[in-house]
Amino acid sequence: MFPLFIRMTGKKVVIAGGGRIAYRRLLPLLDEGAYITVISPQAIDAIVHLAEQKQITWHARPIEPADYIDAFLIIAATNDSSVNEQIAAHASPNQLVNVVSNHLLGNVHVPAFFSRGKLQIAVTTGGASPTLAKQIKKQLEQQFDESFAKYVDEQYEKRQQRKEP
Repeated sequence: MFPLFIRMTGKKVVIAGGGRIAYRRLLPLLDEGAYITVISPQAIDAIVHLAEQKQITWHARPIEPADYIDAFLIIAATNDSSVNEQIAAHASPNQLVNVVSNHLLGNVHVPAFFSRGKLQIAVTTGGASPTLAKQIKKQLEQQFDESFAKYVDEQYEKRQQRKEP
């Protein structure tokens, strides 16, 4: 496993599934400026609302391989593991794929994470225990409270000043 933070601004993301997990996955991507399409016969109210506000696109139908052929990131978050498996099988080897029902099928794991301004902290157990990762994240959130955002910004400014000729 290789940890990596990716700038998602302007990237095409396709999410199969319209439930709570799909919604949790799309929020940080939306905040980062990704272009998000949700494909699912049904969706929770929060997803429908985002689509009505034109913040995302939602297609109320089952997903097909043509839907994600040019996606940068595919998230298979349906409540049908066979559909999730088919999505992973049809994805290009060069696409990032997160399969929520079986982390071994995808090539990307979504860690438990949080931000304090420019400070970003992510925790993963490699799929062994998402619950444990969430517990560790909560502990770190308490340790690195909101005051760290200001501190990191100050460090950033100092670094920028040192880099100037």
